[in-house]
Amino acid sequence: MSAVWRVSLRWALVLGAVGFAAGFFGPMVLSPESNIGPIIGILFSGPGGALAGAILGVLFGALRVSQARRRQVLGVACVVLTIVTLYYSLPEPAVRGFVIDAQVDACAPPAEGLEAALAQWEQAVARVTWAAPAPNWNETATSNVQHDPGVVLTMRIRRKSAILRHRQPWDRNQTSADPWVAVDESKQYYADNEGSACAPYLARQRQLYWPAVDPDSDPTKPAAIWPPTDTLGFLQLQTLGPVPAEYQRLLH
Repeated sequence: MSAVWRVSLRWALVLGAVGFAAGFFGPMVLSPESNIGPIIGILFSGPGGALAGAILGVLFGALRVSQARRRQVLGVACVVLTIVTLYYSLPEPAVRGFVIDAQVDACAPPAEGLEAALAQWEQAVARVTWAAPAPNWNETATSNVQHDPGVVLTMRIRRKSAILRHRQPWDRNQTSADPWVAVDESKQYYADNEGSACAPYLARQRQLYWPAVDPDSDPTKPAAIWPPTDTLGFLQLQTLGPVPAEYQRLLH
Protein backbone atom coordinates (compact mmCIF):
# COMPACT_ATOMS: atom_id res chain seq x y z
CA MET A 1 0.00 0.00 0.00
CA SER A 2 1.39 3.41 -0.95
CA ALA A 3 2.08 6.10 1.64
CA VAL A 4 -0.82 8.22 0.33
CA TRP A 5 -3.35 5.44 0.84
CA ARG A 6 -1.98 4.65 4.30
CA VAL A 7 -2.49 8.29 5.29
CA SER A 8 -5.96 8.25 3.76
CA LEU A 9 -6.93 5.09 5.63
CA ARG A 10 -5.56 6.40 8.93
CA TRP A 11 -7.40 9.71 8.59
CA ALA A 12 -10.61 7.94 7.60
CA LEU A 13 -10.43 5.72 10.69
CA VAL A 14 -9.64 8.61 13.04
CA LEU A 15 -12.28 11.03 11.74
CA GLY A 16 -14.81 8.23 11.38
CA ALA A 17 -14.28 7.22 15.01
CA VAL A 18 -14.48 10.83 16.21
CA GLY A 19 -17.65 11.50 14.21
CA PHE A 20 -19.24 8.28 15.40
CA ALA A 21 -18.43 8.97 19.07
CA ALA A 22 -19.68 12.56 18.92
CA GLY A 23 -22.86 11.57 17.11
CA PHE A 24 -23.46 8.50 19.26
CA PHE A 25 -22.92 9.95 22.73
CA GLY A 26 -23.66 13.63 22.03
CA PRO A 27 -27.45 13.26 21.65
CA MET A 28 -27.60 11.06 24.75
CA VAL A 29 -26.06 13.84 26.84
CA LEU A 30 -27.42 16.95 25.14
CA SER A 31 -30.90 15.69 24.24
CA PRO A 32 -31.85 12.82 26.57
CA GLU A 33 -35.57 13.34 25.80
CA SER A 34 -35.06 12.92 22.07
CA ASN A 35 -35.70 9.66 20.26
CA ILE A 36 -32.79 10.35 17.89
CA GLY A 37 -30.34 8.63 20.22
CA PRO A 38 -27.20 7.34 18.47
CA ILE A 39 -28.66 7.66 14.96
CA ILE A 40 -26.58 10.77 14.16
CA GLY A 41 -23.34 8.90 14.82
CA ILE A 42 -24.36 5.70 13.06
CA LEU A 43 -25.92 7.21 9.92
CA PHE A 44 -24.37 10.64 9.52
CA SER A 45 -21.35 11.87 11.47
CA GLY A 46 -19.57 8.49 11.57
CA PRO A 47 -19.73 7.71 7.83
CA GLY A 48 -19.38 11.41 6.99
CA GLY A 49 -16.27 11.70 9.14
CA ALA A 50 -14.76 8.60 7.52
CA LEU A 51 -15.42 9.97 4.03
CA ALA A 52 -14.02 13.39 4.91
CA GLY A 53 -10.98 11.73 6.50
CA ALA A 54 -10.32 9.64 3.39
CA ILE A 55 -10.50 12.69 1.13
CA LEU A 56 -8.32 14.85 3.38
CA GLY A 57 -5.90 11.97 3.82
CA VAL A 58 -5.42 11.63 0.06
CA LEU A 59 -4.99 15.39 -0.27
CA PHE A 60 -2.46 15.85 2.51
CA GLY A 61 -0.78 12.51 1.80
CA ALA A 62 -0.06 13.67 -1.74
CA LEU A 63 1.26 17.07 -0.62
CA ARG A 64 4.76 17.51 0.68
CA VAL A 65 3.66 18.30 4.23
CA SER A 66 5.56 17.36 7.35
CA GLN A 67 4.21 14.79 9.79
CA ALA A 68 3.84 17.46 12.46
CA ARG A 69 1.72 19.61 10.14
CA ARG A 70 -0.45 16.62 9.22
CA ARG A 71 -1.08 15.89 12.88
CA GLN A 72 -2.09 19.53 13.43
CA VAL A 73 -4.51 19.46 10.50
CA LEU A 74 -5.97 16.14 11.64
CA GLY A 75 -6.43 17.50 15.16
CA VAL A 76 -8.19 20.61 13.86
CA ALA A 77 -10.43 18.44 11.65
CA CYS A 78 -11.37 16.30 14.66
CA VAL A 79 -12.26 19.38 16.71
CA VAL A 80 -14.33 20.91 13.90
CA LEU A 81 -16.15 17.63 13.27
CA THR A 82 -16.92 17.26 16.98
CA ILE A 83 -18.25 20.82 17.30
CA VAL A 84 -20.42 20.56 14.18
CA THR A 85 -21.81 17.19 15.26
CA LEU A 86 -22.61 18.38 18.78
CA TYR A 87 -24.23 21.53 17.40
CA TYR A 88 -26.63 19.48 15.30
CA SER A 89 -27.27 17.23 18.30
CA LEU A 90 -28.70 20.13 20.31
CA PRO A 91 -32.47 19.75 20.78
CA GLU A 92 -34.89 22.30 19.43
CA PRO A 93 -37.33 23.88 21.90
CA ALA A 94 -40.46 21.81 22.52
CA VAL A 95 -43.83 23.43 21.89
CA ARG A 96 -45.67 23.53 25.20
CA GLY A 97 -48.87 24.77 23.60
CA PHE A 98 -50.39 27.82 21.93
CA VAL A 99 -51.93 30.95 23.38
CA ILE A 100 -54.79 31.88 21.08
CA ASP A 101 -56.49 35.22 20.44
CA ALA A 102 -60.02 34.12 19.60
CA GLN A 103 -63.73 34.85 19.67
CA VAL A 104 -66.63 32.51 20.37
CA ASP A 105 -68.47 31.71 17.13
CA ALA A 106 -70.84 29.02 18.39
CA CYS A 107 -71.74 27.03 21.47
CA ALA A 108 -73.36 23.61 21.86
CA PRO A 109 -73.77 20.89 24.49
CA PRO A 110 -71.19 18.08 24.30
CA ALA A 111 -73.94 15.57 23.42
CA GLU A 112 -74.34 17.25 20.04
CA GLY A 113 -71.06 15.71 18.90
CA LEU A 114 -71.76 12.30 20.39
CA GLU A 115 -73.01 10.53 17.25
CA ALA A 116 -70.02 11.55 15.12
CA ALA A 117 -67.57 10.61 17.89
CA LEU A 118 -69.19 7.19 18.36
CA ALA A 119 -68.89 6.45 14.64
CA GLN A 120 -65.24 7.54 14.62
CA TRP A 121 -64.28 5.42 17.63
CA GLU A 122 -66.17 2.39 16.33
CA GLN A 123 -64.09 2.59 13.15
CA ALA A 124 -60.91 2.88 15.22
CA VAL A 125 -61.85 -0.16 17.32
CA ALA A 126 -62.52 -2.16 14.15
CA ARG A 127 -59.09 -1.24 12.76
CA VAL A 128 -57.12 -1.96 15.92
CA THR A 129 -56.94 -5.73 16.22
CA TRP A 130 -53.95 -5.86 18.60
CA ALA A 131 -55.65 -4.16 21.59
CA ALA A 132 -58.94 -4.99 23.24
CA PRO A 133 -61.30 -2.07 23.87
CA ALA A 134 -62.49 -1.34 27.39
CA PRO A 135 -65.67 -3.23 28.37
CA ASN A 136 -68.85 -1.28 27.57
CA TRP A 137 -66.78 1.69 26.42
CA ASN A 138 -69.53 3.07 24.19
CA GLU A 139 -72.20 3.00 26.90
CA THR A 140 -69.85 4.58 29.45
CA ALA A 141 -68.73 7.30 27.07
CA THR A 142 -72.30 8.04 25.99
CA SER A 143 -73.41 8.46 29.59
CA ASN A 144 -70.44 10.69 30.46
CA VAL A 145 -70.95 12.95 27.47
CA GLN A 146 -74.72 13.23 27.92
CA HIS A 147 -74.37 14.20 31.58
CA ASP A 148 -71.36 16.49 31.18
CA PRO A 149 -71.80 19.94 32.81
CA GLY A 150 -69.81 21.87 30.21
CA VAL A 151 -70.16 23.10 26.63
CA VAL A 152 -68.33 22.79 23.33
CA LEU A 153 -67.24 26.15 21.94
CA THR A 154 -66.42 26.79 18.30
CA MET A 155 -63.72 29.45 18.36
CA ARG A 156 -62.63 31.74 15.55
CA ILE A 157 -58.88 32.08 16.06
CA ARG A 158 -57.32 35.31 14.77
CA ARG A 159 -53.73 34.86 15.93
CA LYS A 160 -51.67 32.52 18.08
CA SER A 161 -48.33 32.41 19.86
CA ALA A 162 -46.39 29.24 20.66
CA ILE A 163 -45.13 28.72 24.20
CA LEU A 164 -41.76 26.99 24.04
CA ARG A 165 -39.89 24.92 26.61
CA HIS A 166 -36.15 25.07 25.99
CA ARG A 167 -34.12 21.88 26.26
CA GLN A 168 -30.50 22.86 25.69
CA PRO A 169 -28.08 22.38 28.63
CA TRP A 170 -27.74 26.10 29.39
CA ASP A 171 -31.47 26.96 29.24
CA ARG A 172 -33.16 23.66 30.01
CA ASN A 173 -36.80 24.02 31.15
CA GLN A 174 -36.85 27.78 30.59
CA THR A 175 -39.90 29.05 28.67
CA SER A 176 -40.36 31.68 26.00
CA ALA A 177 -43.07 32.77 23.57
CA ASP A 178 -42.83 32.98 19.81
CA PRO A 179 -44.06 36.16 18.11
CA TRP A 180 -47.76 36.29 17.27
CA VAL A 181 -48.76 34.64 14.00
CA ALA A 182 -51.90 35.85 12.24
CA VAL A 183 -54.30 33.03 11.38
CA ASP A 184 -57.94 32.54 10.47
CA GLU A 185 -58.92 29.18 11.91
CA SER A 186 -62.03 27.63 13.41
CA LYS A 187 -61.60 25.01 16.11
CA GLN A 188 -63.70 23.44 18.85
CA TYR A 189 -62.79 23.43 22.55
CA TYR A 190 -64.39 22.37 25.80
CA ALA A 191 -65.29 24.83 28.57
CA ASP A 192 -67.15 24.49 31.86
CA ASN A 193 -66.09 27.53 33.88
CA GLU A 194 -69.46 29.26 33.28
CA GLY A 195 -71.75 26.26 33.47
CA SER A 196 -73.69 24.45 30.77
CA ALA A 197 -75.73 27.41 29.46
CA CYS A 198 -74.41 28.93 26.24
CA ALA A 199 -75.47 32.54 26.84
CA PRO A 200 -72.48 33.56 29.05
CA TYR A 201 -70.00 32.14 26.56
CA LEU A 202 -71.63 33.77 23.53
CA ALA A 203 -71.54 37.13 25.31
CA ARG A 204 -67.76 37.08 25.60
CA GLN A 205 -65.64 39.53 23.66
CA ARG A 206 -62.57 38.49 21.70
CA GLN A 207 -59.79 37.65 24.16
CA LEU A 208 -56.75 35.49 24.87
CA TYR A 209 -57.15 31.85 25.87
CA TRP A 210 -54.92 28.95 26.82
CA PRO A 211 -56.06 25.52 25.55
CA ALA A 212 -54.88 23.46 28.49
CA VAL A 213 -52.22 20.81 27.98
CA ASP A 214 -51.77 17.95 30.43
CA PRO A 215 -48.16 18.27 31.68
CA ASP A 216 -48.11 14.61 32.74
CA SER A 217 -49.32 13.19 29.43
CA ASP A 218 -46.94 11.00 27.49
CA PRO A 219 -47.98 10.29 23.87
CA THR A 220 -45.52 7.39 23.69
CA LYS A 221 -47.40 5.41 26.35
CA PRO A 222 -50.66 3.58 25.70
CA ALA A 223 -53.82 5.09 27.18
CA ALA A 224 -55.02 3.60 30.46
CA ILE A 225 -58.53 3.26 29.01
CA TRP A 226 -59.05 2.77 25.29
CA PRO A 227 -61.11 4.13 23.73
CA PRO A 228 -61.25 7.01 26.22
CA THR A 229 -64.62 7.32 27.92
CA ASP A 230 -64.24 10.78 29.47
CA THR A 231 -65.80 13.69 27.59
CA LEU A 232 -62.53 15.39 26.63
CA GLY A 233 -60.86 12.22 25.41
CA PHE A 234 -63.93 10.85 23.65
CA LEU A 235 -64.70 14.08 21.80
CA GLN A 236 -60.94 14.81 21.40
CA LEU A 237 -61.13 18.31 22.84
CA GLN A 238 -58.85 20.56 24.86
CA THR A 239 -60.16 22.61 27.78
CA LEU A 240 -60.26 26.32 27.00
CA GLY A 241 -59.09 28.41 29.93
CA PRO A 242 -57.39 31.68 30.84
CA VAL A 243 -53.76 32.27 30.00
CA PRO A 244 -51.57 31.45 33.04
CA ALA A 245 -49.76 34.46 34.48
CA GLU A 246 -46.37 32.88 33.79
CA TYR A 247 -47.19 32.80 30.06
CA GLN A 248 -48.83 36.22 29.95
CA ARG A 249 -45.50 37.78 30.90
CA LEU A 250 -43.82 36.14 27.91
CA LEU A 251 -46.21 37.42 25.25
CA HIS A 252 -45.05 40.27 23.04
